[in-house]
Amino acid sequence: MEHKKLSIEYDLNLIEKTLDDKDMRYIVLFLYVIRNDLFKDFSNTQLIESYERILILDDIFKSNIVQFWEREFIEIAIDLGLFKNIRSIQEFDQKDDDFIIRLGEETVTLENDALMVPDDLLYLMIHKKFKNLSRRDFNLALTKLQALKCEKANIIHPFIFQIDEHDYNISNELYYILDQYGNIYQAIKIEITIQGFEDRFIEIRDSIRSMIEIFDPILITKPVLQKINTAIENKNEIIPFIKEEKIKLPEKFNTDKIDKDLEIFRTWIDKLNLLLLMNNELYILEKEISEIKRIYNGKHKKNSYLQFIEKVSFNEDNIVINIQEQLIALRDKLVKIQSKISELTKKDLKLLNLDYERLIIMSNED
Repeated sequence: MEHKKLSIEYDLNLIEKTLDDKDMRYIVLFLYVIRNDLFKDFSNTQLIESYERILILDDIFKSNIVQFWEREFIEIAIDLGLFKNIRSIQEFDQKDDDFIIRLGEETVTLENDALMVPDDLLYLMIHKKFKNLSRRDFNLALTKLQALKCEKANIIHPFIFQIDEHDYNISNELYYILDQYGNIYQAIKIEITIQGFEDRFIEIRDSIRSMIEIFDPILITKPVLQKINTAIENKNEIIPFIKEEKIKLPEKFNTDKIDKDLEIFRTWIDKLNLLLLMNNELYILEKEISEIKRIYNGKHKKNSYLQFIEKVSFNEDNIVINIQEQLIALRDKLVKIQSKISELTKKDLKLLNLDYERLIIMSNED
């Protein structure tokens, strides 16, 4: 039989490769969730009618939303970012009935059972959850998804369609293939949770490194950080070990002439060592985060994204519980790291370094 339509039999590898590209994956899966979880694949006429009744209103009040939309629909709409001025269902519940809901100038519409999602809105929905997606990469992924070359025949498989100048929807063929794999919305939520934790991790790591940089920028360069981590792993004193490794450090790290019992020196070296130790703990934490993400992502991933969806949907090997437990353990470690540096400020560290550098000058003069 001649191969023309997208199918698991012929195109499984193409689908898996596409979903393994995170930029294309986000677009495909968010379009799927909008159609499947928000609009129930157009199977509920009353739901569609109630949605369209809201769209024709000049001003949309909270009371209108509550009157016409079911609770589940409201929760998913908020989670996806359909409302411009509501960030959570808890915030929605706290608003008065006369609070005006903003959907934005362009929003999701339906025409003849065809979903029409504006590209600006789709990007904002995805970027709300995955901050590392740039608009440029999003646009490139949109273009690629409209014309993927079949690996088995000389044809093109569009995974998404552009309806007009700015609206997009998912192809029916791809939608029904994905529908066989389970709870895609749950899989995305787990990935969002992991990504959210990683974003918080990066924020704290960057904060610590910016404080280390105050002591000297060389300390946050890649080769020096590697030496620092090695020193800590081998339980060596950090600065002496770096010097032994032939890393050239600024003069202020030559402490031979300094009285080590001076409070200013002790404070300076203790805070530096604390920051370097915390950075090392984050280095270890980063490897643990990468190991969690390796379940579905990266060069050495354990599962394709389709397999990840299946495992999450049926909690195979307790995958959902295991991920949750690992993230809780990592969160506790991150909280401890943050608490240890909570009293440090850049302003105080800059003043400390100025005082220490004055001490260096005075010691050299003696």
